[in-house]
Amino acid sequence: MSEAIGADERAAALDSLGGVLGEAGAEAINGPRDQLAESLLRAAFELWEDPQVRPRLLGILHAAVNSEEGAAQMRQFLANQLFAQAGKALGIAGMDIYQAAETIKVPAIHINAAAGQVWGVVLLRYVVKLEPIASASSEELIQLLTPTIRRYLG
Repeated sequence: MSEAIGADERAAALDSLGGVLGEAGAEAINGPRDQLAESLLRAAFELWEDPQVRPRLLGILHAAVNSEEGAAQMRQFLANQLFAQAGKALGIAGMDIYQAAETIKVPAIHINAAAGQVWGVVLLRYVVKLEPIASASSEELIQLLTPTIRRYLG
C-alpha cells in the first residue's frame, strides 16, 4: 500500500487509531493511574507494529507533514476525535482535549506535549529510520518513553 493515501482512507485509519487509543485511555483512566502512560504507549506501538495498519498510519503522517489538508485532518483528530473516542468509552459524550485534561487533572498543553513526544519517536523510527531508535524493540521504547509521558499526564 502506498504511503500517499486518500482523505477517506486517512479518515478510516484515524478512526481506528482513535478507537484503540481512546479505549486504552479510558481503561487506563479507570485503572491504576500510574499505568496510564504505559497503557497508552502499548496501544500506540501495537498499532504501529502491525504490518496491516502501519502503511495507513504512515500515510496519515506523510499527509500531515506534506499538505494542509492532511495537517488539518491530523489536528482535528488530535484535538477532538481522539478524546471523543475516550469520552465515549468513559460515558462522557463529546469529550474534547480540555475535558480530557480536566478528567486526568493536567493542563491541556501537557496532553499536546505527550502527543508530540510520541509522534517525534514515531517519525524517527518509521519515517527517518534513525538508529538506534529504528531497530529498538517496542518494549524498549515503551520503557524509555513511559517516565516522560507519565510526567506529562500524571
